[in-house]
Amino acid sequence: RTPVGQVGKRKITTIESLEKDGRLHPLQEAFLKEDAMQCGYCTSGMIMSGYALLQKSPDPSEAEIIRSLRGNICRCGVYQRILAAIKDGAKALQNK
Repeated sequence: RTPVGQVGKRKITTIESLEKDGRLHPLQEAFLKEDAMQCGYCTSGMIMSGYALLQKSPDPSEAEIIRSLRGNICRCGVYQRILAAIKDGAKALQNK
């Protein structure tokens, strides 16, 4: 958690800002393709954690993905689909 006062004038990336010109980000597309969201409770957090990881590590290992998702809880238990979506999103970004 980061209090808003600590952010100051820094740029903040939100789930909504990933979409560009009416097109979802490849990671968002991958979550749809892999059916990696069920109730939607964790989806934004999972996508944003995956996005942050892919900014640092464009081809992450499964262990890196799992570490990046710490603190995000999927109440529906679709962790395998989430892992697959982040892997697919990484591939899609590499092929851009």
